[in-house]
Amino acid sequence: MAPSLQFFVMTLASTAIVSALSPPICQTVAPLQKVLDIQTANLTIDNAPFGIIYASNDIAFVGVAETVAVLNTSTFPPTQLSSFPVHFGNTGFPTVQGLAITRNKKTLYLSVGPGAIAVDVKKAVAGAANPIAGYLNGTAGTTSIETTLSLHDEYVFVTQEDGTTATKDNGTIEVFHVQRASNGSVSSTYVGYIELGYLVVGSALSPDGSRLYVTSEQINEDATQGTLSVLDVETLKTNPSAALLATAGAGCGAVRVAVSHDGKHVWVTARESNKLLAFDAAKLESNSSSALIASVQVGTSPVGLHFVNHGRHIITADSNRFSSPNTTTGLTVVDVEAALNGTQGFPRIPTGLFPRELALSPDGKTLLVSDYSSDIIQAVNVTQLT
Repeated sequence: MAPSLQFFVMTLASTAIVSALSPPICQTVAPLQKVLDIQTANLTIDNAPFGIIYASNDIAFVGVAETVAVLNTSTFPPTQLSSFPVHFGNTGFPTVQGLAITRNKKTLYLSVGPGAIAVDVKKAVAGAANPIAGYLNGTAGTTSIETTLSLHDEYVFVTQEDGTTATKDNGTIEVFHVQRASNGSVSSTYVGYIELGYLVVGSALSPDGSRLYVTSEQINEDATQGTLSVLDVETLKTNPSAALLATAGAGCGAVRVAVSHDGKHVWVTARESNKLLAFDAAKLESNSSSALIASVQVGTSPVGLHFVNHGRHIITADSNRFSSPNTTTGLTVVDVEAALNGTQGFPRIPTGLFPRELALSPDGKTLLVSDYSSDIIQAVNVTQLT
């Protein structure tokens, strides 16, 4: 049997962080990792899964090409209950990317094409033929990737990866003010957008709702280094183009971002650096050049990331998206405290091909992984990460 995570981390040599770090360079090879013996199980679906999110311990949603699948997650692995197609006006049936859900679990938002689509959760779970509750149609792109909701769900922030000629092909954050009627329908007012770097993809809200953190894969079209941007949420609500507070270098191909439960650290996956990066949230605004405090070697081409075990661990989805030779695919399990103290060499959990996005059950027991190129939803028993 492979060693437990606790045993493995305890045997690693830890090096204290001496000072702020420089953003990591690009690399094509990630080192071999120890393999953890963790319970996993798979659900095969019809097409490539992308975004995934729980509505409750028993229900989850996953974007599958031009449809959304409804999963029964009371079993291990989950089973598929139903699915419904997604259509967005003149754009036809675009691919469903990221998913977000309101805190009351009544409305699901899908990142689709020129903006987002609101879905009535109750109708979708009941198998209604058309659970669509509303459309959020933007003007600054047709390649939305992630949707993030404000603290009280009244604003929706959409990352547009490619932008338009008006943004010089730079990506944007588009802002919508939304209202949900008593019948479940959602109306929206388009507020505007802010232009950021090239290939804007990931976003995450601070725990207090005051900041939106956004990743751009590249500073510009010709660069290799990506960025992490800090946006003021109150300004986004009224004047998006003026919301930028700070920008920091975030390695090659910065793609996803997550914020610690206490709001002190912001974590970014640098896909082409094979690294998980930690930034000091306060320093991002006071002195962004000194904000990078940890650079953790993970597997090849990490994309999604998620906290588990009440924030004790971060799991990265190491996609190996570009099929680099002599590399592995899987989930790296990073001990947060050890990583912040400079530890390297964390172990992995094997997956199917191209693990992309992650979702944790409300009870914290099961992590779902969308294995994009294997047409699989993988369930991982994270209670075994002791």
